[in-house]
Amino acid sequence: MTIAMEKSHVPSRTGLSDKKREAILHGAKAAFLKNGFGGASMDQVAALAGVSKMTVYRHFGSKEDLFAGVITELCQFIVAEDLDAIFAQEPQQALRAFARKMTDIVFEPDTAELHRIVIAESRRFPKLGQLFYETGPQACIDALEAFFLRHKGNPSLKVEDPRRSAEEFLELLRGYSHLKMLLGIEREPSRRDVDARIESAVRHILG
Repeated sequence: MTIAMEKSHVPSRTGLSDKKREAILHGAKAAFLKNGFGGASMDQVAALAGVSKMTVYRHFGSKEDLFAGVITELCQFIVAEDLDAIFAQEPQQALRAFARKMTDIVFEPDTAELHRIVIAESRRFPKLGQLFYETGPQACIDALEAFFLRHKGNPSLKVEDPRRSAEEFLELLRGYSHLKMLLGIEREPSRRDVDARIESAVRHILG
């Protein structure tokens, strides 16, 4: 019995692996934010994560994969396990809740800085833009499109083309406030401005 209790306190290989992956992503984010994509190295990431470079490569085969992992981690705050619960609500409440999760990430300073890195370095690293779009914005568009498809024919929704409506909804949430933030003209918008954007996007979709 004592032996069994002692064994129960030994972390599983899966648990250790998950912790190392989390540490690697945390270190990678710090390295990318400080040095950009081109300037960051796997050695820096390994040092910041407190693991060997071999361990970094074991989890992520390339720096591009590592960057995609950082973006995916951010997107998971939106496309998370609770998304089913959010989209199980009435359309109006569901859209507001999804929009709030979206704006919390989009207007987060670190997210904006990662966006700047992609724009600045996509010419030297052409696949970077595609990776960013597929693991970030596209994943969010896909989730919202799936919601619209499930509610096809619902008279409360003005959705003829689910894909286009999803893109328009998310674009309304960002607007020029996001562009100004990327350009360094303004800081993140106020809560009042974000609330107004959410209501505008919801009205655009509701019939």
